[in-house]
Amino acid sequence: MPRRLNFAKAGGLLLALEIVGVVVGFGSTVYFAGALGAAALGVFFLFEAVLSTLGTFADFGINGAVEKRISEGTDPDAILAAALLLKGTLLLGLAALVVPFRGVVNDYVGASVVVPLLVAAVLYQSSMLTLHVLRAEMRADETAVLQFLRLATYVVVAVVLVQFGAGAMALVYGLVAGYVVLLAAGVVRMETGLARPSTRHLRTLVDYAKFNGVWGLGGHVYNSMDVLVVGLFLSGAHVASYELAWRVTVMTGIVGVVVSNTVFAQMSAWDATGERDRIAPTVRDGLAASLVLVIPAFVGVALLSEQILGLVFGPEFLLATAAFVVLMGEKLVTAVNNVFDATIRALDRPDVGAYATVASLTLNVVLNVVLVPRFGLVGAAAATGTAMTVNTLVLGGYLRRVIPLSFPTGVVVWCVGAAAVMGGVLVVAGTVAPATLPGLVAQILLGGVVYSAVVLASPSLRAKLLANVRQFGE
Repeated sequence: MPRRLNFAKAGGLLLALEIVGVVVGFGSTVYFAGALGAAALGVFFLFEAVLSTLGTFADFGINGAVEKRISEGTDPDAILAAALLLKGTLLLGLAALVVPFRGVVNDYVGASVVVPLLVAAVLYQSSMLTLHVLRAEMRADETAVLQFLRLATYVVVAVVLVQFGAGAMALVYGLVAGYVVLLAAGVVRMETGLARPSTRHLRTLVDYAKFNGVWGLGGHVYNSMDVLVVGLFLSGAHVASYELAWRVTVMTGIVGVVVSNTVFAQMSAWDATGERDRIAPTVRDGLAASLVLVIPAFVGVALLSEQILGLVFGPEFLLATAAFVVLMGEKLVTAVNNVFDATIRALDRPDVGAYATVASLTLNVVLNVVLVPRFGLVGAAAATGTAMTVNTLVLGGYLRRVIPLSFPTGVVVWCVGAAAVMGGVLVVAGTVAPATLPGLVAQILLGGVVYSAVVLASPSLRAKLLANVRQFGE
């Protein structure tokens, strides 16, 4: 197994494929919103939220434990076999709990979904495990290819089934088909095989997963709790509007996700060999890269939220206009959290993540239940943002104690200034641009050009970009 990772090459390939995936995913979501409407789209989003909930308990930290242990280089085949045993047991227990309550689940989602839900849960867990194994093998760039293949399969199958009048279930079956393809392709690419596991292999996974599972539960609450509570108190149209706004903001955080997925295995290897001094500079660079796109995105959404939702998706999705801005602000914190999260996992301290999760999870649940009935979608966004901030502060506080953590202040200040210049240009452009979709696209492109020009005017940022380009070619 290679012990050195070309961050520029792996990260560049990941980012390029993630951007293509974002474009395809966004375009398909726009199509499905127009073809199905908010109510039907809300059914699918609730299905995804329930699937994510079941998946969190079916995995409970095992995927992360597998990635950590295999990246350390000890008995990878036995570790993978032990993970399959643990996952199989959890999935059987999950099915035994869900089947008796199938009526409740179907009523909540708004369709008969229990059978495809259980099938999707098995496929989802198996396919995600292959991705974590590939990342542990320091082949993170290949996982982006597989994820795009899954997305393309989902879109093609779902679009065809929508044409045949399958409604929201078209998206459900497309999702299942995508996980089938992802699993098959992932298994073919994996170098790690299977060997008989011992109790030691099971124990080392459980020791990591027992904390990582709590950590993962917090991630699920962050991703799904607001949608679940909105579905409980508000309408399907509210669910669809909120989820669409959420997905648009998530697209702006792809750099942070790419950074965390790219650097984890290498930082884990450095930690295992006592080279922690190499981690701090990587964290600083990761923070800078994670924030460079989110900062201008926040300014753009603050100025254009109504036009984005109304012109791209339709007037019925304007329910989430204010929440859209709050969610975009939350992504500023998430960009930092992604890097902190990967670093603490690499340092083999899932317990720290678990403690941070307990605090933020409790706060998220309480705030959602209290704020959603009173403030609607803005309450849901505020609850999630507050919980994410608390989680990030706890993780950052720990990291400052174990590594010489520093924040890329100069880079961030320059990017904030560039975003302010971009915002001024957008305000002026908004006075003359037509209130149409082409006019909105023109404003977004103009803003991107202005922001990029100001960012590249910085000699240090320009030098960093050129260095990464040269490293990519090595």
